[in-house]
Amino acid sequence: MSVLQRQELEDSPLADLHAIASELAIEGYRAMRKEDLIAAILTGEGSEEGDGSLPQDGVEADSGPREQAPAPRSRGRSRSRSKPKVEQTAAEPEDTEEPDEAAEDDAPAGEPVTGTLDILPNGSGFIRAGGLPSDDVYVSPAQIRRCELRAGDEVSGSLRPARRNERHPSLLRVERVNGHDAEPPEKRAHFDDLTPVHPTESLPAPEALGSVPIGKGSRVAVAGGPGAGATRLLRAIVSTLHGKGDDGLQVSVVLVGARPEEVTDWARETDVPVTGGSFYRSNEAQAQAAELAVERAKRVAERGGDAVVVIDSLESLAPGVSRRVFGSARKLEEGGSVTVIAATGMAWEVQRQASTRIGLDPPQKSGEPQVSDARSGTLRADLLG
Repeated sequence: MSVLQRQELEDSPLADLHAIASELAIEGYRAMRKEDLIAAILTGEGSEEGDGSLPQDGVEADSGPREQAPAPRSRGRSRSRSKPKVEQTAAEPEDTEEPDEAAEDDAPAGEPVTGTLDILPNGSGFIRAGGLPSDDVYVSPAQIRRCELRAGDEVSGSLRPARRNERHPSLLRVERVNGHDAEPPEKRAHFDDLTPVHPTESLPAPEALGSVPIGKGSRVAVAGGPGAGATRLLRAIVSTLHGKGDDGLQVSVVLVGARPEEVTDWARETDVPVTGGSFYRSNEAQAQAAELAVERAKRVAERGGDAVVVIDSLESLAPGVSRRVFGSARKLEEGGSVTVIAATGMAWEVQRQASTRIGLDPPQKSGEPQVSDARSGTLRADLLG
């Protein structure tokens, strides 16, 4: 049996605490307040030995022999005090359900919900609304394991309202994953295990791009200082892609650090999903929106589809996040493709030295962006059909 720490329990959702309490055969745990429930769990399990910590709240660590609850399973919790991790261990049967979930399976169906799954370090997840943590729906680790869910999966199911001391409603059961039945889980390869190759199929582009070729799986950087027209060009690209009526092409837009007025313009001028928001949102929330959009595109490519993620702009993301997001674009030999088209927001002096897919000349009096063929290019453009 794993040994639990107080901080891990305090950071865990109430549903996880209920599952642990059920394993330890704690009576009346559902009626307990969270702090009382934690104390009861520590009394039944014992705090971690040898870590130099002192018992808290008058609950002493049990260092002597004691009677254990019958056949509890290891929860594989992380030793990290800030990010407890819940994962399946080798000794845990694959079809094992957490007690809370098993009890809820008999509950009547609640309100339907569909959204993109975001998985946290502790193994639990949330169905995100609009790519940001508002109106989120909690998904238990047991459901994620049982249905073999990944971050970016489109998950549908029914929910139950939040109970007392719960901040979010919970997913009652997973019914559909990426448009297919949740069980049995669909067999699929992992994005990072598939072979990246040069793009071989062109994407439609607006007239402003001239002769610059863009393929399915390209990384396209639109560079230009304020007023260069990068955002206008991105909207033209989205309109062209969406206007071609290619049902097999999934296009999404992520706004990172945009002006509030630009958020309105994007919403009114495009019919594709727009996530993220203006610069008043936290850096963490904006990074989450960008990475979740790319994870969603990866799940599409794994199943043989083509996805385009348009980001305005990369300069508002931390360098590490920016590299991960931009570098995720690729054509997969055994699957589909992920194309990332992003404004970089670089000033003109930096732009001249940057290695980009698209370079923008200084804005003309008309304010229209101009494409520099000399600084634009696509590797192995001869392969594009």
